[in-house]
Amino acid sequence: MANTKISALSASTTPLAGTEVLPIVQSSTTKKTAVSTIKDYILGLANTFTANQTIQTTSSTASKITIVSDLDGASDFQSAVEVRRTTVAGGALMQSVRNGAVGGVGWMVKVTATNAAEVSGTYTNTFKFDEIGNLIPQTAAKGINFTANTPASGMTSQLLNWYEEGTWTPNQGGGLTVIGAFSSTGKYTRNGRTLTVSGTVTGATSVAVAAAGIITTNLPFTVGTAGHGNVTNAALTSFAAIICTSTNVTSAGAIAATGTLTFSATYFV
Repeated sequence: MANTKISALSASTTPLAGTEVLPIVQSSTTKKTAVSTIKDYILGLANTFTANQTIQTTSSTASKITIVSDLDGASDFQSAVEVRRTTVAGGALMQSVRNGAVGGVGWMVKVTATNAAEVSGTYTNTFKFDEIGNLIPQTAAKGINFTANTPASGMTSQLLNWYEEGTWTPNQGGGLTVIGAFSSTGKYTRNGRTLTVSGTVTGATSVAVAAAGIITTNLPFTVGTAGHGNVTNAALTSFAAIICTSTNVTSAGAIAATGTLTFSATYFV
């Protein structure tokens, strides 16, 4: 570097090339360094964060901030968090947080304008938390996987992917003898593949069922593996076993005329 007064120096080009040399003072000694070296140092400071440090930024447009972390000190920078603002339908902004391996898929939480959150992989909505705290699978047959548990030798699945409860209206099966107007009620609960049903069938005057007679033919879900239960008369003095096959409920034994028949059974879909 030639000895020249600063006032005598010519103007530099804009932008700088990065190869220019500048004087600096280091350990009480004047030394030279390249503009590119100072640039790299400043960028390093801007992208290095210490533990427990709060990083705050604002943006009114779509943008993202990526934080790469090296929490084990092995200089492998194995994890990353990405905070992103994305424009969605209607021009609204949605904030998302993605967490995972550097360069990997990871998972993401999206926070929408309705304060609902979605958890997803590969940026495809898989689960959603609604605004009142419910976890909602967004794809059929997805659920909670319990493969971390050690299964019994006969295990065929550890995925809980269905829960449902509701009402159904049993129709009049061919095995019923109904005097007066027919009416019925029913409830069901499905937990995974297990379905529990209950119901009543009533005749305004009386109702009876023959041995091997069909009580109803419209179970809420088609039977995959036959289930069993029981049916009783209104006085709870006469019982018979029932079997669920296809969409039918069949009584093994006969029950004489009574005001109401009540039945319940469990089967697998």
